[in-house]
Amino acid sequence: MWSLKLYLKILFRITMDMTVYTDSLSNLQHYKNDFYKVAVTTYLSYHLQNKIDTWINDVAPSRVLFDQLEQEKVTWDEFIDLYQKEMNDPRAKSKIKWIRDFSKKNDVVLLCHESESDPCCHRHVLKKLIEEIPD
Repeated sequence: MWSLKLYLKILFRITMDMTVYTDSLSNLQHYKNDFYKVAVTTYLSYHLQNKIDTWINDVAPSRVLFDQLEQEKVTWDEFIDLYQKEMNDPRAKSKIKWIRDFSKKNDVVLLCHESESDPCCHRHVLKKLIEEIPD
């Protein structure tokens, strides 16, 4: 039987040195020690904090921005633009660079509360930012 790691590499046809994946926290039980599990959420229950490797809330959307999206005060495209602006903060940039560098030698999975099948989740935008950040 294939390991989840091998399956994901084949599924996403990883051709870069970086190995950054995305998934929902609801699928956390599928990830063992072969993945470095990074929660990228604003809030994280204590129960889940004990099941991940690290929690980097500096790369999560601000509560204000998240609420605007939830209340439909901004469209998904507007949310992406505003989120990317938030990620220009020095702390966020530093964490994004750290994830990029760490992922060059380790398989990293970015985890959030939204379903993996939901294309409207910041972790997909974050993955793209990680992959595009210059060395």
